[in-house]
Amino acid sequence: MVRARGRYRNQSLELDEPLTLADGTQVEVEIYLADAVQAAEAHAWASLRMSRLEEEWENPEDAIYDDWKTLYGV
Repeated sequence: MVRARGRYRNQSLELDEPLTLADGTQVEVEIYLADAVQAAEAHAWASLRMSRLEEEWENPEDAIYDDWKTLYGV
C-alpha cells in the first residue's frame, strides 16, 4: 500500500510528492478528507497515550506513593 497526500483541483488529483510507479500501473483510490483523518488519528493517539498513562500510573509498585503526604510527613 502507498499513502500519498495531495489536493483535488479542476477535476484532478495533484499529489504533493511524485510516486515511483511505472506508467500505466493500475491503482485504486480511496478519498479521505485530510482534516477529518488527522482529527481521527490525533484522537486515537491521544486515547492510546491516556490509556497507557493510566496503566503506568495505577500499579501496585507505586501504590505506596498514593498517600505521599503521610509517607513524607507533610
